[in-house]
Amino acid sequence: MTKNMLLLHRWLGLVAGLLILVAAGTAIGLNHQDWFRKQPVMSDGPFSKYVLSTAVDPTDAQRILMGTNDGFYRSLDGGQSWEEVVLPVPAEQVGAIQFDPTQPGRVYVTFREIGLYRSEDHGDIWEEVGLPFYPPEGIHLSGLAIDGAGKLTLATTAGLYREGANGWESVGGAPDKPKASQALQLLYDLHDGRFWGTYGVPITDGVSVSLIVLVLSGYFLFFGREIRKRLARRKAAAKPPIEPQAPRAREKASV
Repeated sequence: MTKNMLLLHRWLGLVAGLLILVAAGTAIGLNHQDWFRKQPVMSDGPFSKYVLSTAVDPTDAQRILMGTNDGFYRSLDGGQSWEEVVLPVPAEQVGAIQFDPTQPGRVYVTFREIGLYRSEDHGDIWEEVGLPFYPPEGIHLSGLAIDGAGKLTLATTAGLYREGANGWESVGGAPDKPKASQALQLLYDLHDGRFWGTYGVPITDGVSVSLIVLVLSGYFLFFGREIRKRLARRKAAAKPPIEPQAPRAREKASV
């Protein structure tokens, strides 16, 4: 019985290790989609899609950002050629694009059912902006404005949210978020790394790499021990049997 339990535990550990490797590897892949994505130059640009928003970089008129119903694009030559912007999320329903008039290079983009993202380098690298609600749960973004002080105002399906000195403030009767919804969002944020903000990617990368090293080192120790056992058994089986030696005859005492 004990032997069967040990065998079952061993195989469950091996399978669980494989699943951990898959989960950790795919987490790293999702955090760094730009490793796998190419940015093909499109001959016809985004115009064959349903264009929802457009913005021109006030510091560089040749840089144009354009959002569609299922893609986010940019042009670096005044619209002659276009390439898809690499994001950590699917670029769907890009409702608004706004450059910050107070911070050159800072630009915001809203995705209706995903959230708000910001770039500090004219749109090359993007990071998520924390919101007081979770768009995938049902409160969707429908508009964005920036005032002269660089403060944001978001139009959502639950009302207006304005960025104040103490964070986001609801305007126009936006409903408070239920406690159950807050707990659910916390679970989501902890799972996908959003809870850690801009440190989410390196933290989840570190956890994933640690799990991969842990599993691989466990496999190395386990299979290495099994291989050594088998080699020892083969070596022992290959040795010729030792024949028992006959007892030496007693020498006769000389007279």
